[in-house]
Amino acid sequence: MPTFSIRHPYFIIVLCLLVCVLGLTALVQMPVDMFPTIDIPVVLVATFYNGMPPEQIEADITDTFERFFTLGSGIDHMESRSMTGVSLIKIYFQPGSDANADVTQISNLAMADLRRLPQGTLPPVVMKVDASSLPVCLLTVEGQGLSETQLHDYLQFSIRNQIAGVPGATVPPPYGGRYRQIMVDVDPLKLQAHELSPMDVVRAIDESNLILPAGDVRIGPMDYNIYTNAQVANADVINGIPLKTEGEKSVFVSDIGKAVDSAFLQYDIVRVNGQKSVYVPILKQGGDTNTIAVVDGIRKAIKTLRDIPAQLKVNVVFDQSVFVKGAISTVLREGGIGVLLTAIMIWIFLGSFRATAAVFLSIPLSVLITFFVLHSANRTINSMVLSGLALAFSRLIDDSVVVLENIYRHMELGEDPGVAAVNGANEVALPVLAIMLVAVVVFFPVTFLFGVSKYLFSALALAVVIALFASYFDAVTVVPLFCAYFLKPVHVLDEESANSPKSWSERFHAGFNARFERMLNVYERWVRKPASRSCVGLRDFLPFVFRAHSVDRRGLLPARRRRTVCDQRESAHRNAHRTDQRLRETGGRHHPESCEARGPEHHCFQYRSFPRPVRLVHSQLRNAYGYGECGAKGRS
Repeated sequence: MPTFSIRHPYFIIVLCLLVCVLGLTALVQMPVDMFPTIDIPVVLVATFYNGMPPEQIEADITDTFERFFTLGSGIDHMESRSMTGVSLIKIYFQPGSDANADVTQISNLAMADLRRLPQGTLPPVVMKVDASSLPVCLLTVEGQGLSETQLHDYLQFSIRNQIAGVPGATVPPPYGGRYRQIMVDVDPLKLQAHELSPMDVVRAIDESNLILPAGDVRIGPMDYNIYTNAQVANADVINGIPLKTEGEKSVFVSDIGKAVDSAFLQYDIVRVNGQKSVYVPILKQGGDTNTIAVVDGIRKAIKTLRDIPAQLKVNVVFDQSVFVKGAISTVLREGGIGVLLTAIMIWIFLGSFRATAAVFLSIPLSVLITFFVLHSANRTINSMVLSGLALAFSRLIDDSVVVLENIYRHMELGEDPGVAAVNGANEVALPVLAIMLVAVVVFFPVTFLFGVSKYLFSALALAVVIALFASYFDAVTVVPLFCAYFLKPVHVLDEESANSPKSWSERFHAGFNARFERMLNVYERWVRKPASRSCVGLRDFLPFVFRAHSVDRRGLLPARRRRTVCDQRESAHRNAHRTDQRLRETGGRHHPESCEARGPEHHCFQYRSFPRPVRLVHSQLRNAYGYGECGAKGRS
């Protein structure tokens, strides 16, 4: 892949631009939610019969429906509750089934079984309930000097209609307050005295509270519609409705009781900051709705409400979009910190702004590819996906850093940027792939989850896996191409120019190398001083191991002044010669009887006075760079 990307640079550039366009488009269009879509369809059937006790509700309505619903296909299990006047049945379907088809199926079965229910039962209400549907915000209404009945009416009939037009929002009936209702308080003794029953009062009021069409009449060229409006205007009119006539005397409602403008029995009370209030939850419509857009639309709509009193206050007391925005800001902040720290690290160790710029390509391209793939799979931006990206940010940079470091190493060996990009990327392409696959395999057990956990954590694992594959693609294609065309070759400077850096970056890099050298010396002196007897082995072992593995400590940080060697063999001989000098200073004994005869350009040491790890490492150096028992300095 590195060779292909360098041979076809325009194809890679166009592909990166395509990723940017498609990724940004997908990022804008993707729904934003708190949790992933949980594809476990649930259908709720609610049936009402006012006044019927729970025992009769269970026997005559709930049990009848449950037996008939077993004819449906794809049903996993059912749950039911029977309360006074209400029957609630939840039908859970198999994961992955079509929710709309399930609602249609249950609706048909419920209407077919309606004739078996007790007479007077209201038609059942069939609704689709998503397992992941939660209120995105709560809207409260409060007002100084307004009763609970007035608060409920304003929210139910005025405010609710104005905010229901927000795209993607569902506004159910409000909770709290009192539902306004005309109540007739009757005296049982007076009813008995007039030989009346409560049902006689109900029938008389219903028959007197009507609008009756009376046809039309044509008078000249005009045709007039005639109707009889017998609806009561207020509660006082109800007191004058006749219940029956005994001889020449009629019995009115006021004779057996009194009609008042009151409210239905109150079963829930809402208080916000100690004040009487009414609230309504705002729900999302389906899984393709943006939570942030819905909440912002609700906040904008409540600022332009009409036909409400001035003392009425409408507030949003719970906002789920705050958590989503917090998760997004956290991911952006962590990603920015990761990019910044990695850029600083690369600039310090490589001393190249151009090499540092290559790192900034890893995270944006990987994230955009991830969002595009998730959008193609009809996924949403949620807390689990963002958590997965935050978890993968550290790994997104690693692949590009490894490739960049190896390319820069080849450039320091004298290769041109194009050749170094091909050779360096090809050397580490397979190891980087292996490391990436190891990280991917860690998330493989998520596929064995089931139920709600599967939908929650599979989104996190999918985001991590896609981001890791995208980072590998960026590391083996975009980074080598960038290095081949934008990195400058490493030039050889003379000794005078190398020892006198002029630019501020060169001076900073040289100073950093010098201070790092001092830190290594302090570390070595500290290790040689054991704090207790148990540190004797550490004192005897660590300095030699550290010295053996860091053959040339100044080679740990390449100089910013672009100093290099003519070829790899001369560099190897030079490093080996420095190692011999360091080992001689730490206790090696020179053998003049075996080496002085060879001349001043030959040297030899006795290594039996050093620990075994040092002897092994130095033996490997001698074998690798052509040294015999008494190696020769200089170029061969």
